Amino acid sequence: MRFLRLPFHALLAFLGLLLAPFSVSRADLVTDWNSLALDTMRMSTESPFVARDLAIMHTAIYNASESIRGVYNTYGFGGYTAPTGGPSGASIEAAMATAANTVMQSLYSGSSGDFTTLYNTQLSGIADGQAKTDGIAWGTTIANDILTWRTADGASVAASTPYSPVGTVGYWQQTSPSNALLPGWGNVDTFAISGTAAYTGTLPGASLADYVQTSQYAADFNTVKDLGAQFSLTRTADQTSQAYFWAAGDGTVKMPGLWNQIAATAAATAALDVTETARLLAAVNIAMADAGIAAWANAYDTQFWRPETAIANGGDALFDTDGNIDTEGDVFWLPLINSPSYPEYLSTQSAFSAAAAAVLAEYLGDSLSFSLGSDINGDGSIDLTRNYTSFSQAADEAAQSGTYAGIQFGTSITDGQTIGASVGDYVVTNNFALVPEPAGAVLVLLGTLLLLQRRRISA
Repeated sequence: MRFLRLPFHALLAFLGLLLAPFSVSRADLVTDWNSLALDTMRMSTESPFVARDLAIMHTAIYNASESIRGVYNTYGFGGYTAPTGGPSGASIEAAMATAANTVMQSLYSGSSGDFTTLYNTQLSGIADGQAKTDGIAWGTTIANDILTWRTADGASVAASTPYSPVGTVGYWQQTSPSNALLPGWGNVDTFAISGTAAYTGTLPGASLADYVQTSQYAADFNTVKDLGAQFSLTRTADQTSQAYFWAAGDGTVKMPGLWNQIAATAAATAALDVTETARLLAAVNIAMADAGIAAWANAYDTQFWRPETAIANGGDALFDTDGNIDTEGDVFWLPLINSPSYPEYLSTQSAFSAAAAAVLAEYLGDSLSFSLGSDINGDGSIDLTRNYTSFSQAADEAAQSGTYAGIQFGTSITDGQTIGASVGDYVVTNNFALVPEPAGAVLVLLGTLLLLQRRRISA
């Protein structure tokens, strides 16, 4: 599925633009909201919330557009169906801007002034009149509808879900004062996939105690112990750079935010218009939101320990805690980057990245070159910039960086990539499709209406 695939739908969109009142059609109407949302979220929002909240905002923007112009199917899922029948002739841009503003004002009321400033600026570029008025009203309706649907999705109680570490071999243990991060996130309602059961990874063995005695585990153990150590002698300078670049810690836009920046850059490179950009970002964020839910479900279902704990409990000449003769423990070992406060399996950054890359590659083709900047220390400024020739290259680098950071095992990375890609593929296949082509008679009618409209204008 690519963006402007069928000539008829390109024609249909063109007809709609000719028949509708003139208004701005800048793609940055969407990406400006994306940038402001990321800047708002970076100081206090965890990765799964970033993906969820951006999915809500971008879905509202997309539905505001397509419920008026009707080139693509509006987004809906399960028991949720978006309002249909947007007012004829309404300003699409006014509806999109209003939908974004309404969502962000609701989710992040503390930044109300920033949202109002951007919103007023965007509305000032749209001619006053009934089209603008109708667009504003419709955008409000669309946004409030999806906000109401997501109010009870489980996100608000994910942090307070009870969780107690098991404390035995193979099981995750806290290595920082922080509480376990969002133990209930795997129960949050999904956006596109029908639950997480079909997106579950499985470690070999009947139990974690059995798995840590396998050769597969030993290979993962020794790789991350070598390459992910705080003062590794074998990790290259570029691998260290990758680890810091993709860490996306506190004060940054997080992993979903980095992929939103990639998507926005790709949309500009591909010269997508405002409505196609809205579609792309809605798909990317729904894929990441669901990949995050699936990854968190796996993490707290499996409860596998992080390398920091595993290496402290590896075998040695006197005391073999993990039962594997091919692992050698080191109680002084530390990872390059602090261990996240949730279980290791499966890799969430791999799942986020693979999901986003799958959508981007399907819509735009994988081989699109781009540069990406990363804020390493969380101060809002770019510290490193890296260049990529494809989405898959960036996604694989993001995934593998977990080993160089000392926080992920190889099996977790591979399984995270598999599940993330599966989620992304599902989103593309089952959402945001072109509206079925009308019969030939309707085409004739559209042509006649266009001709009459032109005659009225020239009269």
